Amino acid sequence: MLSRVALAAVTTAAAFVTIPQAAAEAAPAPVIRYAGLGSCPRADGGRQACGPLKLWLSNGRIVALPGARRTVAPGEYTVAAVVAVSQDGAHAAYFSGKDGVLNIWTAATGRAREVPAVTWPDDLQMNALTLSPGARFVGLRGADAADREIERVVDTSGGKVFTLPKGYQSWDFSPDGKRMMAGDNRTAVLYATGTWSVKLRRSVYMRGDLGPDGVTVASPTWTKTGGSVKNMIRTRNLATAKRSSIPIRLRAGENALKARWDRAGHLDVLTRSDKQVRGDLRRTHTWYRVNRATHQLRRIDSFVIPSSVGGYVLAGG
Repeated sequence: MLSRVALAAVTTAAAFVTIPQAAAEAAPAPVIRYAGLGSCPRADGGRQACGPLKLWLSNGRIVALPGARRTVAPGEYTVAAVVAVSQDGAHAAYFSGKDGVLNIWTAATGRAREVPAVTWPDDLQMNALTLSPGARFVGLRGADAADREIERVVDTSGGKVFTLPKGYQSWDFSPDGKRMMAGDNRTAVLYATGTWSVKLRRSVYMRGDLGPDGVTVASPTWTKTGGSVKNMIRTRNLATAKRSSIPIRLRAGENALKARWDRAGHLDVLTRSDKQVRGDLRRTHTWYRVNRATHQLRRIDSFVIPSSVGGYVLAGG
């Protein structure tokens, strides 16, 4: 009888030990922190961008894309024109150097898929590429032969093209990709993606990240009073014109670069701080999640971009 009790105890203990392991949460899927190039020394002692386009991931991997197009004209290099990383870091878009076909690279799978319906626009001198969450829509911005700026938004699901009005630029997509904010220096317009119908037009200039409600924009800003700097995130509801400010406390030398919403309504802020270490510029970027009730910041990711990486493009551009 005693041996049965002991056996039962051992069995129960073994089961108790294995339950937490089985219930342990899976590691989060990696995301793309930034894209860019390495750099090579020049004869004059400086450095120039070189090597294949690369993606730096949150799990520490560096993925080289040797087939990605990285020149827009002979002798000219503009990384922002040929690669984009979505706001959430889940996807990157670039063109093949061989045939000019658009490729969408997915961080969760580590694989790229070709989009034959979308190719490099030979009639434009490209200067910007944007990508929506979910990677359905790609914005192609460039100048035509008359040096007029043109932006087209392409639906990668079928190749349908929407050309923005003259002077307009695409600024941002909502986290679900169902709305896009665009405009010029005087007007902000919200479009329903897919149909490209205008949902809202406002005579206001405020760029930032479009929230999951499809109307609220968030953007970091700062003010300097005397020797002190006050950082904050400003939000504006384009439908009601309601504004609010969220003060945030950053370390000395740390500057807010951009704000970002996710589908669940969380608000994050990206910061940068620079430091010289033995002659090398260390560019530290940190993502914080903002508690809008307490104004507290919780660090969710941090990474250093070495000075050897040139022309880098952060998630969300």
